[in-house]
Amino acid sequence: MRISNRYITNNVINSIQGNLSRLARSQEQLASTKKVLRPSDNPNAMGSLLSIKNTLSYNEQYSKNIDDGLSYLGMNDTALGTIGDILKKASEYALQAANDTYNPDDRAAVATQIDKMIDQIVDLANSSVGDKYIYAGTDNNAAPFEREGDKIIYKGNFEGLYREVSPGKDYRIDAPGVTTGVEIDGVNNEALASEKPEVTSRQTNTNIVGVLSVKVDAVSGTVTINGKIQDLTDPENPVETDYDNVTMTFDELGTAGDVLDGLDIDFSNSADGSEYNLSFGKLGVFGNVDDSGVVYDPADTGKSEIDKGIFDVLFALRDRLSNNDTDGLQKSIDELDQKNDQALQYRVAIGARTNHFEGIQAQLLDQEVALKANLNNIEGADMEKLTIEYAEQNLAYNASLASGASMMQLSLLDFLR
Repeated sequence: MRISNRYITNNVINSIQGNLSRLARSQEQLASTKKVLRPSDNPNAMGSLLSIKNTLSYNEQYSKNIDDGLSYLGMNDTALGTIGDILKKASEYALQAANDTYNPDDRAAVATQIDKMIDQIVDLANSSVGDKYIYAGTDNNAAPFEREGDKIIYKGNFEGLYREVSPGKDYRIDAPGVTTGVEIDGVNNEALASEKPEVTSRQTNTNIVGVLSVKVDAVSGTVTINGKIQDLTDPENPVETDYDNVTMTFDELGTAGDVLDGLDIDFSNSADGSEYNLSFGKLGVFGNVDDSGVVYDPADTGKSEIDKGIFDVLFALRDRLSNNDTDGLQKSIDELDQKNDQALQYRVAIGARTNHFEGIQAQLLDQEVALKANLNNIEGADMEKLTIEYAEQNLAYNASLASGASMMQLSLLDFLR
């Protein structure tokens, strides 16, 4: 069989190319410390690789969300702690001013101190993390609270701040600056705005928190409360349901239902099939706000006791001191103690959420270690073995170059001499 020079040349080139390709792959694996660089390297492992990498990517985002959430929670805790200290100091001032040794001028001087405390509370209400204000809801690019004389205005919204810290789990990272009391929302197409029940009075129990789901069926005369059908056809025996230690009584359709602790809800405009969520929330850190955004207005004398917040209590204390109203100071002391307790409740809730976030953060770190170990088992290179293979392939490549060069040295001119 005749072997041409072209055949020999092609074989040499193919050999050199093959050795160079294997050498380049080994170099790439050494540089990346990975043995799986492309799907074709290990098609069977690609599903596991992609799943692990996706989980690591999501967990990285969850970790960032947790860090962000912990910043907000930490600032909330700091602000609430300082607010509690101010309320305690105000209570001490009130107790001192109630002493008979104080004269009207002394009490007026204390009133000035209380007024400065109100400014401090406004500053704390405008606490921020970076350029985001923690008590402004989601409209948090500008300071939410403003003092205009003796009026406190709120310019944020009522949306809570949430962060996703695990798959499908969003947790609130702020305490509500202000609230609007009991809210009723329609949750299906039948419950139009004009049909919403009206809250005619508020409960006096500040510990009610959560959502009560109510569905009206005018045909059967029943109301479904939190998934349980209740019969309303007997006006002498209205249905009762216990919800967060408050007994709610719903009478026949077309009349008012009431909560025995003081919440009256008028269902008279409800259409058949209407469904509502009655949302009960604790009083905001700084109190309730009206439709115009006013948190405190000295001209508002019709505000119920349950809706009064920190600003209401401090302004009332200041005015009693200014007016030398010693009889009202004990009431101010009681109100300050109550507001301090409410701030403490929020602080406890913030602390619990902080512990929860830190627990999830620790779990994510443990999971990251385990996932990266699995990832390395699948795609990680055996560096000792790879180093030896690289040396062998480098030797083979250089040998093929030397062999090819030796074979290609002879030409036709060498045989014509």
